[in-house]
Amino acid sequence: MEKLGTFYLPFILLSLTQIQHALAACSITSVTSPSASTLNVKWNSYPGATNYFLDLRVVNSISIAPVVVTLPVSSTQRLIQGLRPGSVYQVQLKVLQFYYVMCTNTQTATTVPATSQITYCKAISSTSIRFEWSGVSGADKYLLVVDGFSNGDRYNHSFTTLTGQVDGLTPAKSYTCYVYSSNQAGLGTSSMTRTITTLVQPPTGVAVVATGKSTARVTWHSVNKVLLYQVSVTDNNKPSVPVLKNTSTTYIDVDNLQPCSTYIVGVSSVNTFLEPGEPTNVSHSTSSEYCWKRENEMK
Repeated sequence: MEKLGTFYLPFILLSLTQIQHALAACSITSVTSPSASTLNVKWNSYPGATNYFLDLRVVNSISIAPVVVTLPVSSTQRLIQGLRPGSVYQVQLKVLQFYYVMCTNTQTATTVPATSQITYCKAISSTSIRFEWSGVSGADKYLLVVDGFSNGDRYNHSFTTLTGQVDGLTPAKSYTCYVYSSNQAGLGTSSMTRTITTLVQPPTGVAVVATGKSTARVTWHSVNKVLLYQVSVTDNNKPSVPVLKNTSTTYIDVDNLQPCSTYIVGVSSVNTFLEPGEPTNVSHSTSSEYCWKRENEMK
């Protein structure tokens, strides 16, 4: 009888140990995504465990092989690599005592998206830049950063599309620009930086004074560091055919104006790359003295 009690004692102790640990839940404490292809898994140490087992599977996909890792009992953290960017994973922790599964815990986690890249950027005015960037799988938003490296001159804009425009910038200033892809797991790695300079602000004080029946002089105030200006003259009756002229002075004479007509005269500053900025526009109407005579002639 004494031998029989000795024989059953280890099984009784093992059963008591199993009951004790069954009452204590194992738990994954956090799963984060430091990069598009990794998940960092942390869990609580479990008394009596001999090793841990991690099983990661893409949710709703049976064609992608799972990633499984066996870890020693001293481990409570593991960086799992070789995962798919922007994908949802089922992360399962198994606590083992030799070959017996003492406890399991499962969580769902997402890897951050792959890196997006700016594919197009262009200054469209002295205060605005337009952008396009590449789309990446698993991203639901894109964070565009436009940095002028001075107080109050850094802009962060979130977009759900692959195009965007940033306004309110400083004229004739260089900006460093980059984009992040993002999802619920966080931000992906930033794109390569692009540097772009806004266009030069237009001149002020634009005025048009008639100097004859079909001529006028356009004047304006100079803009600091601008050596060239572009003047456009557009007949309201022919808006698609503007006349363009460049000058290094702060005035220009225009001719061949039609009587009884209204023109939009615009003056733009041109930068060192010969790119004109947005114009300052004014309206100019030619003399109406001969309008009645002209109308009768046309009849």
